[in-house]
Amino acid sequence: MTSTQTEHQSMELFKQSVMNSKYNKGEKDEIVTKVDLFYLNQSKQYDKLVNIFGESASNGIHIYDVKTRKIVTDLTELKKTSGQFKADCSVQMINTGDMYNISIKSNKCAMPTILNHTPRTAKVFKPDGILHKHIQSLDLLMQEYIIKRTNKLIGEDILLIKLEKANDPLIRLSILNVLSYFMFDGTGRGVSKCSANSIIVVHKEKYEFIKCTNELEKNTYINSMYDKWVISLRNKGMPKNPSDYCMPWLYKTDESSKGSLHIRLK
Repeated sequence: MTSTQTEHQSMELFKQSVMNSKYNKGEKDEIVTKVDLFYLNQSKQYDKLVNIFGESASNGIHIYDVKTRKIVTDLTELKKTSGQFKADCSVQMINTGDMYNISIKSNKCAMPTILNHTPRTAKVFKPDGILHKHIQSLDLLMQEYIIKRTNKLIGEDILLIKLEKANDPLIRLSILNVLSYFMFDGTGRGVSKCSANSIIVVHKEKYEFIKCTNELEKNTYINSMYDKWVISLRNKGMPKNPSDYCMPWLYKTDESSKGSLHIRLK
């Protein structure tokens, strides 16, 4: 058996161990994606890296662990990244030195969640929070959602664009900024330890790399999917005793109070 065959066999065995692990489908796809990139680079299949990243990958790449900031040199170093990091790995183009902090999103399983069960009391929405300037727009959006939900005009999950307020230019701009933050920069608790500036979408037959290295590219990407965002209010993540600050987002049922904003892709 040649060294190339041995490397391929090791890669396949490692991927199989990932697929048999306790991780959910999205987490498995994240690790497998990193394994595939690592193997393509190690086996010098630069043409396939070029198909993903463009000509800047024609001399290969370095893959960095976002936590240690060290170059990955062994398959076993490729693990699921902590939720404290928006980027799942960092990839540097050897040709140009360009570094991409990549968020990996799987299109092969359940709809990717962008804003995950976040109540109005989250740190980023409070008066001193990074997203507080958008709270008035979100309040108007949630007001419409709650009224329509109370009157049984909509169900729990609804396409964002089905809400009239979501199409108001100023409110839409706020929504884009909020989605961009949660996609690339952080969570309800605050800014990530490593923000993302690009995305790899995992399709059934290929990887799609999308550069989002500035605010224009980020907002363009978010805006391109505006008709695919699904919004809801849920009880998961809610404080046990919701304060008055929660009220503008609170939809009450006989069973519970739902006030955690949840947004995912259709």
